[in-house]
Amino acid sequence: MTGGRPEVPVAVIGAGPRGLAVLGQLLAALGPGGRWEGTAAAVHLVEPEEAGAGRVWSPHQPAGLLMNTLAGHATAFPDASVRTPGPRLTGPTLLEWSREHHEGGPLEPWEHPGRALMGRYLHWAYGEMLRRAPAGVRVVRHRTRATALARTPDGGLRVTLENGDGPLAVGAVVLATGHTDQREGPGDRELTGFAARHGLVRLPPGYPHEAALDRLEPGAEVLVRGLALNFFDQLTLLTSGRGGRFTQHPDGTPRYLPSGREPRIVAGSGRGVPYLARGQAPGAMPRGHRLRHFTGEHLGRLLARGPGGVDFRTEVWPLIAREAGAAWYATALRLRPGRCRLPEKRFLERYAAVPHGSPQWAALLAEAFPDPADRFDPAELDRPLAGVTVPDRDALGEWMRGFLRADLAAARDLEHSPLKAAAAAIAAAKAQVRKLAVAGVLNARGTRDLRWFRAYGAHTASGPPASRIAELLALHEAGVVEFAGAGLTVGTDEAAGRFTGRSATVAGPPARTRALLDAWLPGPDLATTGSPLLAALLTAGLGRAHRPGGAQPSGALDVDPATGRVYDAAGVAQPDLFACGIPVEGVEWNTAIGARAGAGAALFTQADTIARAALAAACGR
Repeated sequence: MTGGRPEVPVAVIGAGPRGLAVLGQLLAALGPGGRWEGTAAAVHLVEPEEAGAGRVWSPHQPAGLLMNTLAGHATAFPDASVRTPGPRLTGPTLLEWSREHHEGGPLEPWEHPGRALMGRYLHWAYGEMLRRAPAGVRVVRHRTRATALARTPDGGLRVTLENGDGPLAVGAVVLATGHTDQREGPGDRELTGFAARHGLVRLPPGYPHEAALDRLEPGAEVLVRGLALNFFDQLTLLTSGRGGRFTQHPDGTPRYLPSGREPRIVAGSGRGVPYLARGQAPGAMPRGHRLRHFTGEHLGRLLARGPGGVDFRTEVWPLIAREAGAAWYATALRLRPGRCRLPEKRFLERYAAVPHGSPQWAALLAEAFPDPADRFDPAELDRPLAGVTVPDRDALGEWMRGFLRADLAAARDLEHSPLKAAAAAIAAAKAQVRKLAVAGVLNARGTRDLRWFRAYGAHTASGPPASRIAELLALHEAGVVEFAGAGLTVGTDEAAGRFTGRSATVAGPPARTRALLDAWLPGPDLATTGSPLLAALLTAGLGRAHRPGGAQPSGALDVDPATGRVYDAAGVAQPDLFACGIPVEGVEWNTAIGARAGAGAALFTQADTIARAALAAACGR
């Protein structure tokens, strides 16, 4: 009770960036000018880690772990570019906050800050929201996990907490649980059992700053699966995190001075190459890309098809590929006009007019570029080691040095890189793809296709800072890192008591090690979730698995994408239970993406929609 008025209780479960955004919009709606101004309310925030930062952005993780987002893009608050029906709880961006609070040194917009710095900013944003909470509104912090959710006899919701407090009886619940642990599958259990039998070290997938990396001994050879963002964090902790130093050779190329405490890393993955570097030109922000082929007009025609009416591979991907190809050719022809047999303007006009992959498209490229090496190949961009076979890891290392040097040079000279122009186009197309996914217009193959494109887009356009590629080069040249090739398969040699790593790229014998590190974060899957809350939701019938078009489960918790309302087991969208972010990956798409300042971030508009609907449900009880 507040001043004799009964409080309206709402619970937000998970207080990472999405839970924080929902909290901000709840407070805005309860504050001056909001629909529920003057309402007494208790907002229960359930999060075992630091509020605002959550687990991923822990302020306590090592300072050397970097964001792959630029400082000038990161924000925890909606700005004028975000359209909402009511007020917004605004605040400083990461860059503005760091300068005002003297955090992280003289941070520049084009830099990649530390993840811990972002965590401190997010936690500060939480404190700032508490400070600005309207009179009569309490934010009740529960530093624990929610383990179950059930209906009360009067139709409300009851949240069970792991620490025994509560239970919480509330009028609405918002699930913003983010990444949750996944149970081990049969293959993982086999590897874990093998390691136990032979006294080996096996570190499963997870957050780098939580991994038991101290079990990897100095000088020991370690087989590493994964060359994406998680890999670079693990690599940092095992090298400079153990006292090694990065310097430069006289010609400016990177050099690594080992501490002697590093293990020897043999790394491979499905592609066999790391994610491509993000553009990082000191002193300038990337210009981005204006869509010319996958435009709003094209998007509108696809959206008009209705549920299940669009095939990604034949109708969406060609638009993306043409967008990327046009950007690639425009840059390439500006730099090397003599490579094309047609005038630049004429070629680009004809390229824009023919469907990607059609016979006319193939004929145009053959006419304009007799040498296939001068043509944009999106498949090669995705799988550069396809068809490559080398005799041993030394030969692969030579190939990789050339590949990494070319990627690094492109990332640091964006104006002269066809590759990075294509990557910027792919990044810009992601917003259109998200709208198609949320609208539900993709056919039954859409879930698989979206999963493929998420991986493709991450590899080409959402990779590590360029500085990480420079460091990887230096670590390889210092003998700390070797490469295992593409299509890496991990096996076991029972007789020798060793893990094995094989790749069709390398013709020589497999790698054999006493340690295995899985350097990735498991994707969300409701069927294998380690979250007791999400599992209990299904058991209680308060949630169900998402099955697009009646097909196989996508791995997501099923929600109405327009409102975030969770569908119960009978397929009814519940008026008082909502979910957003990672748990609904499959209903939505690319949910791990954060909010970008000045770009009308969908994260905030969704948070506002859910916050207002949650208050309407709680106040209507």
